[in-house]
Amino acid sequence: MILQLSLQYNDYILLALLLAALFFDLTRKKIPNFLTFPVMLWGLLAHTITGGPEGFLFSVYGLLLGLAIFFIPFMLGGMGGGDVKLLGAIGAIKGLQFVFYAAVFTAFCGGILAVIYLIYNRQLLRILKKILAFVAVPLLTLLYFRFRNPYLNQLSLLLSSSFETHSAEKVYLPYGVAIAAGTIIALSGVAQPVLYSLF
Repeated sequence: MILQLSLQYNDYILLALLLAALFFDLTRKKIPNFLTFPVMLWGLLAHTITGGPEGFLFSVYGLLLGLAIFFIPFMLGGMGGGDVKLLGAIGAIKGLQFVFYAAVFTAFCGGILAVIYLIYNRQLLRILKKILAFVAVPLLTLLYFRFRNPYLNQLSLLLSSSFETHSAEKVYLPYGVAIAAGTIIALSGVAQPVLYSLF
């Protein structure tokens, strides 16, 4: 009974965390530590009290996986530390398997969010051209050295020019929105059968 009540409280705390993170991410472009750290601590304590050493490990593994998933994008400057800690807090409350599913759905929602943002700011075509150039230029260069066709060289130079466009202003993508959406999808259990079949 106590275990069931604790798990129910965990869902309420998770939803409150997601709403607060959304508010701060959209209004202040930052997810503060005073939201994520107490939830991490709550997850560790609640699972330790209700499950003993196994509960503690359940929470620790979820926390570590949540932090690890976004660590490389954070180091590359692709997202903020608040996003990393938010997924860690989710893992501390819900455990290893849940945070993995939440991260998969988050990546899907993040992709949709990025496309919508690029369309809204009229940058989608420019990004697609850069991706095409990134893939095609090395291939065209190799073909040119193999066949010595001047048209291949001209096409390669034309595509290379898309790398030399003026540097665009760094855009801010509120990834907390994607994390919240992905976590809610995972929490609802609607799409989990698909992931069970894949993984």
